[in-house]
Parts: sequence; structure tokens; C-alpha cells
Amino acid sequence: MGRILHGGKSDVVRPTQHGFGRRGPKEEEKLEAREAEVLRQLKITWKKFEYAEAKHKENYKNIAAHLKGTRYSAKDVENFSLALAEFQRETYFPEKAGFFLSALINNSRDADFVIHTRHLSQRIDNLGYGNTKNITVEGNAGYAVGYAMKGGTITVNGNADFVLGFGMKAGAIIVNGNAGSDIGWGMQGGAITVNGNAEAGVGDVMFGGEIHLNGKHKGLGNRILGGKIYHNGKLIVDK
Repeated sequence: MGRILHGGKSDVVRPTQHGFGRRGPKEEEKLEAREAEVLRQLKITWKKFEYAEAKHKENYKNIAAHLKGTRYSAKDVENFSLALAEFQRETYFPEKAGFFLSALINNSRDADFVIHTRHLSQRIDNLGYGNTKNITVEGNAGYAVGYAMKGGTITVNGNADFVLGFGMKAGAIIVNGNAGSDIGWGMQGGAITVNGNAEAGVGDVMFGGEIHLNGKHKGLGNRILGGKIYHNGKLIVDK
């Protein structure tokens, strides 16, 4: 801070709000205009993409191709998650939204993302497909959160549906609410933590990794092939 002397005394001169890099009105207007334009472009891309039922890898690749050349930030992805309410009456909305958001996240240069779902009437499925980033979901998520996840983290501040961590290879999933059946189905590595209750089939067709259950559960899977499962910190499966 600078000082101005008055008769031997010094008064502190406090910097203006711009001195710490805060935006002025014009900068805010430019930022809002840019975010609005990016959101408009992402909506156009959403409308152009036609979701093909049960063709997961193809859908993901097609979305990534549609997004090629589009510049956006983690904040733009968050804004788009809020705008998804416009499209939730579409056929296959839960699946399409999951793959679309996953492609947005994986193809961004940013590392940390927030996705909002509390305003939606349908849960988003397959969120975090092939994930390598850090995702926080504010609200509930649908089935197959962290599908084929390769790294990073996914934190769900709500509930998640069945096959949580389906086929995940690495990374960490934390659900701070309840989870559906068949947690960790086909998982090969990584860690899943459920802080609420879990349905039946925990660890079914699990090959590796760890599952941590910190609430009640309705039973383990019949085909646990590898990995470890903990219940309230106690190891109950070790294969």
C-alpha cells in the first residue's frame, strides 16, 4: 500500500478494487457476453447431435467430433449443466446429457468442474464416462456414474443410481448420499466410497479396486472376482 504524509503523519492509501485484478463494469459485460455466446454455441451443438440408443462409444466419439474447435471453460460447462433443463423432455435425455457433459469435461483444458442437477426432473446417466478430471455433482446422479473412468475424482453431493463405477479402471468416486444396486460392477481399479446406504449386489463382477461402504447395504454380489470391500472401515471382502 502507498502512504501520503501529512505533517509527519501517514495515511494509508488503499488501492481501488481494480488494483487486485477485480473486473470493472466493462470487463464484466464482456465476460457475460462471451459466456452467453459460448452457451449459445453449445446449445446448437446439442441440437445437432442425434443420440443413438445403446451405442455408447459411438455417441461419445460423435459428440467429441461435434465439439471440435469449440473453445469453452469449466464455467461454461457449469452454465450448460444449468441450461439442460430446456432439453429434459427429449427422448434419451438422461443418456445424451451424460455423454455430452462427459465429452465436454474430458476435452476441456480445465481440471475441475461443477455440474448442477437439482433443477432437473430426470437424473443424468453415464456422467463421468472415461473421466480423468475432478467433477463435483451438486444434486443426484443417474446410473453408471464414472463409467469406464480412467482417473480423477467424481463427488456426488446427492444420491446415485445402480452400477456406480461401472467398469472403472482408476480414480475415486465419492457419493455422499445413497447408491443403487451393483456398485462397482466390472470395476478393475480405483476406489468407490458410499457414505449413505447401498442396495444389493455390491461388488458383483468386480475384478479389482476398493469399495468403501459407510452406511447400510442389502447384500454383496454373488460373483466378486477380485478387489476389496470395506464396511464401516472393516474389511469384509479381500480377493
